[in-house]
Amino acid sequence: MPRRFHAALALAGAAIALAGCEYGGLLRPSVLSQLDPPTARLLNELPEVDRPNEATIARLFATGGLAEATEGADGVQRVSVDVPPGQMIWRPAIVVMPRAGELELQFSNHDDALHMAFLPSNGGREIVELPPGEAGRARVRLDGPGLYWFGCPVANHVGRGMLGFVLVKGDAPPAAQLDRPPQKQPTRG
Repeated sequence: MPRRFHAALALAGAAIALAGCEYGGLLRPSVLSQLDPPTARLLNELPEVDRPNEATIARLFATGGLAEATEGADGVQRVSVDVPPGQMIWRPAIVVMPRAGELELQFSNHDDALHMAFLPSNGGREIVELPPGEAGRARVRLDGPGLYWFGCPVANHVGRGMLGFVLVKGDAPPAAQLDRPPQKQPTRG
Protein backbone atom coordinates (compact mmCIF):
# COMPACT_ATOMS: atom_id res chain seq x y z
CA MET A 1 0.00 0.00 0.00
CA PRO A 2 2.75 2.57 0.77
CA ARG A 3 4.24 2.03 -2.72
CA ARG A 4 0.91 2.97 -4.35
CA PHE A 5 0.62 5.99 -2.09
CA HIS A 6 4.10 7.22 -3.09
CA ALA A 7 3.36 6.66 -6.78
CA ALA A 8 0.08 8.59 -6.49
CA LEU A 9 1.86 11.37 -4.59
CA ALA A 10 4.56 11.57 -7.28
CA LEU A 11 1.92 11.65 -10.02
CA ALA A 12 0.01 14.42 -8.22
CA GLY A 13 3.25 16.39 -7.79
CA ALA A 14 4.06 16.06 -11.48
CA ALA A 15 0.53 17.19 -12.42
CA ILE A 16 0.85 20.26 -10.19
CA ALA A 17 4.25 21.11 -11.68
CA LEU A 18 2.91 20.77 -15.22
CA ALA A 19 -0.15 22.88 -14.42
CA GLY A 20 2.18 25.83 -13.85
CA CYS A 21 3.92 25.15 -17.16
CA GLU A 22 2.61 27.26 -20.04
CA TYR A 23 2.00 24.25 -22.27
CA GLY A 24 1.14 21.87 -19.44
CA GLY A 25 -2.55 22.07 -20.34
CA LEU A 26 -1.76 20.48 -23.69
CA LEU A 27 -0.65 17.31 -21.91
CA ARG A 28 -4.13 16.44 -20.66
CA PRO A 29 -5.48 13.38 -22.50
CA SER A 30 -8.71 15.20 -23.35
CA VAL A 31 -6.72 17.97 -25.07
CA LEU A 32 -4.29 15.62 -26.81
CA SER A 33 -7.19 13.76 -28.42
CA GLN A 34 -8.51 17.07 -29.81
CA LEU A 35 -5.26 18.03 -31.55
CA ASP A 36 -5.32 17.15 -35.20
CA PRO A 37 -2.03 16.77 -37.14
CA PRO A 38 -2.09 20.34 -38.59
CA THR A 39 -2.59 21.80 -35.09
CA ALA A 40 0.26 19.72 -33.71
CA ARG A 41 2.50 20.84 -36.61
CA LEU A 42 1.59 24.48 -35.99
CA LEU A 43 2.42 24.18 -32.28
CA ASN A 44 5.79 22.70 -33.21
CA GLU A 45 6.51 25.34 -35.89
CA LEU A 46 5.94 28.39 -33.71
CA PRO A 47 7.64 27.88 -30.33
CA GLU A 48 9.38 31.29 -30.33
CA VAL A 49 6.55 33.57 -31.43
CA ASP A 50 5.91 36.53 -29.14
CA ARG A 51 2.66 36.70 -27.19
CA PRO A 52 0.68 39.21 -29.35
CA ASN A 53 1.47 37.28 -32.54
CA GLU A 54 0.83 33.98 -30.76
CA ALA A 55 -2.70 35.08 -29.84
CA THR A 56 -3.43 36.34 -33.36
CA ILE A 57 -2.06 33.17 -34.94
CA ALA A 58 -4.21 31.02 -32.64
CA ARG A 59 -7.34 32.92 -33.72
CA LEU A 60 -6.44 32.71 -37.40
CA PHE A 61 -5.78 28.99 -37.16
CA ALA A 62 -9.06 28.36 -35.36
CA THR A 63 -11.12 30.18 -37.99
CA GLY A 64 -9.22 29.77 -41.25
CA GLY A 65 -6.96 26.78 -40.78
CA LEU A 66 -3.54 25.99 -42.21
CA ALA A 67 -2.25 24.71 -45.55
CA GLU A 68 1.21 23.81 -46.72
CA ALA A 69 2.30 25.09 -50.11
CA THR A 70 3.20 22.35 -52.58
CA GLU A 71 6.10 22.72 -54.96
CA GLY A 72 5.51 22.29 -58.66
CA ALA A 73 7.95 20.91 -61.24
CA ASP A 74 8.89 24.52 -62.06
CA GLY A 75 10.04 25.17 -58.46
CA VAL A 76 7.12 27.50 -57.69
CA GLN A 77 5.24 26.71 -54.48
CA ARG A 78 1.45 26.89 -54.79
CA VAL A 79 -1.59 27.06 -52.54
CA SER A 80 -5.30 27.80 -52.99
CA VAL A 81 -7.07 30.26 -50.68
CA ASP A 82 -10.86 30.65 -50.50
CA VAL A 83 -13.14 33.37 -49.17
CA PRO A 84 -16.15 31.46 -47.79
CA PRO A 85 -19.55 33.17 -48.14
CA GLY A 86 -20.50 35.53 -45.31
CA GLN A 87 -17.52 34.77 -43.05
CA MET A 88 -14.89 37.51 -43.68
CA ILE A 89 -11.97 35.08 -43.44
CA TRP A 90 -9.33 33.51 -45.64
CA ARG A 91 -9.41 29.72 -45.73
CA PRO A 92 -6.65 28.78 -45.08
CA ALA A 93 -5.55 31.81 -43.08
CA ILE A 94 -2.07 30.34 -42.53
CA VAL A 95 0.13 29.22 -45.41
CA VAL A 96 3.39 27.38 -44.70
CA MET A 97 6.20 27.46 -47.26
CA PRO A 98 8.86 24.78 -46.65
CA ARG A 99 11.53 27.15 -47.98
CA ALA A 100 11.95 30.67 -49.30
CA GLY A 101 11.20 31.35 -52.96
CA GLU A 102 8.23 32.02 -55.23
CA LEU A 103 4.69 31.41 -54.00
CA GLU A 104 1.65 31.41 -56.25
CA LEU A 105 -1.68 31.92 -54.49
CA GLN A 106 -4.92 31.05 -56.27
CA PHE A 107 -7.76 32.99 -54.62
CA SER A 108 -11.48 32.16 -55.00
CA ASN A 109 -14.08 34.59 -53.69
CA HIS A 110 -17.29 32.71 -52.83
CA ASP A 111 -18.66 35.73 -50.94
CA ASP A 112 -21.16 38.34 -52.18
CA ALA A 113 -18.77 41.20 -51.33
CA LEU A 114 -15.76 42.61 -53.16
CA HIS A 115 -12.46 41.59 -51.55
CA MET A 116 -8.81 42.19 -52.33
CA ALA A 117 -5.66 40.34 -51.34
CA PHE A 118 -2.84 42.69 -50.32
CA LEU A 119 0.34 40.57 -50.22
CA PRO A 120 4.02 41.16 -49.43
CA SER A 121 6.65 40.38 -52.06
CA ASN A 122 10.33 41.02 -51.25
CA GLY A 123 9.70 44.49 -49.87
CA GLY A 124 7.03 45.32 -52.46
CA ARG A 125 3.34 44.49 -52.59
CA GLU A 126 1.01 42.58 -54.86
CA ILE A 127 -2.72 43.29 -54.95
CA VAL A 128 -5.36 40.97 -56.37
CA GLU A 129 -8.91 42.24 -56.85
CA LEU A 130 -11.54 39.61 -56.07
CA PRO A 131 -15.04 40.61 -57.25
CA PRO A 132 -17.95 38.56 -55.86
CA GLY A 133 -17.92 34.99 -57.18
CA GLU A 134 -14.64 35.41 -59.05
CA ALA A 135 -11.06 34.17 -58.71
CA GLY A 136 -7.63 35.70 -59.03
CA ARG A 137 -3.99 34.73 -58.84
CA ALA A 138 -0.89 36.35 -57.37
CA ARG A 139 2.75 35.33 -57.51
CA VAL A 140 5.00 36.71 -54.80
CA ARG A 141 8.65 36.22 -53.95
CA LEU A 142 9.60 35.72 -50.30
CA ASP A 143 13.37 35.25 -50.10
CA GLY A 144 13.81 35.11 -46.34
CA PRO A 145 12.40 32.96 -43.54
CA GLY A 146 9.80 34.51 -41.26
CA LEU A 147 6.17 35.59 -40.97
CA TYR A 148 4.61 37.61 -43.80
CA TRP A 149 1.15 39.06 -43.10
CA PHE A 150 -1.52 39.60 -45.78
CA GLY A 151 -5.05 40.92 -45.66
CA CYS A 152 -8.03 42.49 -47.38
CA PRO A 153 -7.72 46.30 -47.54
CA VAL A 154 -11.40 46.82 -48.48
CA ALA A 155 -13.40 48.75 -45.86
CA ASN A 156 -12.49 47.20 -42.48
CA HIS A 157 -12.30 43.59 -43.66
CA VAL A 158 -8.93 43.01 -41.96
CA GLY A 159 -10.41 44.21 -38.67
CA ARG A 160 -13.31 41.80 -39.16
CA GLY A 161 -11.06 38.78 -39.67
CA MET A 162 -9.63 38.84 -43.20
CA LEU A 163 -6.04 38.61 -42.05
CA GLY A 164 -3.63 35.81 -42.82
CA PHE A 165 0.05 35.08 -42.93
CA VAL A 166 2.65 33.07 -44.75
CA LEU A 167 5.24 31.26 -42.64
CA VAL A 168 8.44 30.77 -44.61
CA LYS A 169 10.53 28.07 -42.96
CA GLY A 170 14.32 28.02 -42.91
CA ASP A 171 17.25 29.74 -41.26
CA ALA A 172 18.31 33.31 -41.91
CA PRO A 173 21.54 33.46 -43.92
CA PRO A 174 24.58 34.57 -41.87
CA ALA A 175 24.65 37.97 -43.64
CA ALA A 176 21.09 38.66 -42.46
CA GLN A 177 21.57 37.64 -38.83
CA LEU A 178 21.89 40.45 -36.31
CA ASP A 179 24.96 40.65 -34.12
CA ARG A 180 23.53 42.05 -30.91
CA PRO A 181 23.13 40.95 -27.32
CA PRO A 182 19.94 39.17 -26.28
CA GLN A 183 17.07 41.62 -25.77
CA LYS A 184 14.84 41.72 -22.70
CA GLN A 185 11.47 40.15 -23.56
CA PRO A 186 8.12 41.20 -22.09
CA THR A 187 6.88 38.93 -19.35
CA ARG A 188 3.79 36.83 -19.85
CA GLY A 189 1.08 37.44 -17.42
